Amino acid sequence: MRNRENWAPTKFEQHGGRWRGSRDPNQVMVSSRLMADRIAAAYVRALENHARGDLLDLGCGHVPLYGSYRHLVKSVICADWPQTMHYSPHLDVEVDLNGHLPFDTASFDTVLLTDVLEHLPYPDKFWVELCRVLKPGGTAIVGVPFMYWLHEQPHDHHRYTEHRLRLFCQDHGFDVLECSPYGGPTDVAADVLGKLLYHSGVLKWVARPVMWFGELIGRRRIDMTSPLPLGYLLVARRTVKSHLVEPIQNQPSPAREL
Repeated sequence: MRNRENWAPTKFEQHGGRWRGSRDPNQVMVSSRLMADRIAAAYVRALENHARGDLLDLGCGHVPLYGSYRHLVKSVICADWPQTMHYSPHLDVEVDLNGHLPFDTASFDTVLLTDVLEHLPYPDKFWVELCRVLKPGGTAIVGVPFMYWLHEQPHDHHRYTEHRLRLFCQDHGFDVLECSPYGGPTDVAADVLGKLLYHSGVLKWVARPVMWFGELIGRRRIDMTSPLPLGYLLVARRTVKSHLVEPIQNQPSPAREL
C-alpha cells in the first residue's frame, strides 16, 4: 500500500473503541450515517475474524477500512478502476475489475470487496478471477447493498440477495462461511426517510433527528435475520479443490502500477 504512513480515517472512524461512519459531513452525509454505521460494524467484525496474510483491497477507494485490518495482515495491495471517482494516494494498481486482474494465480490470502460487486455488469467474469487470485483456502470478504438508492450512476447494475451470493460461491469454487444481512426494517425506513428529507432542500434539519431515531431503535446492532436488510455481508473460502481456471482472455485490461 502506497503512502501508508499518511493514511487517515475517511468514511469510517473509530469512536469509543468501535468503528462507525464518519461524523464529518465531507466524508459521510448526515442522511447516510446510519447506513455507514451498519456497514462499518459488519465489515470490521468480518475482518477481525477472517483477515490474514497478504490482502488485496479491490475497489479500494480511499481505503477506509485500513485502520481496522492493518494489524491483522502481512501486506496490503490496493487496486481500483482507472479514473475512479474515489482516487486515493494509497492506490497501488489501476485495473478494470470487469476483466483480467493483473495478479499471479494464488497470490492472496484475503480479498476485500466492499460495496463494489453491484458496480460490475458481468459479475461471473469477476468471480472467475477472484477464485484464481486467491490461494487455496483463502478468504473473500464481500459486502453489497440491498435496500439502497442508486449511486455512482450509470455504473450501478445490481442488487443481490443472500441466495444469489451463495449461488456465486457454488458456481465458482467457494465455501460459504457466512452470509448475513446487516440492518433491518427500521434501519431501511430511517435511511430512506432521512435521505428524502435531506435531499428535499427544505427539511434538511429534520434528517438529523431521523438518523438519531434510527440509531435508537436499531440499538446499534446487526440484524442477522431480517428479510428487509440494508445489505449483505458474505465471507467465503476458496476451496482447496477449486479448479484453477485460466485468466479471462480477449478482454485486455492493462494495469498501471502507480
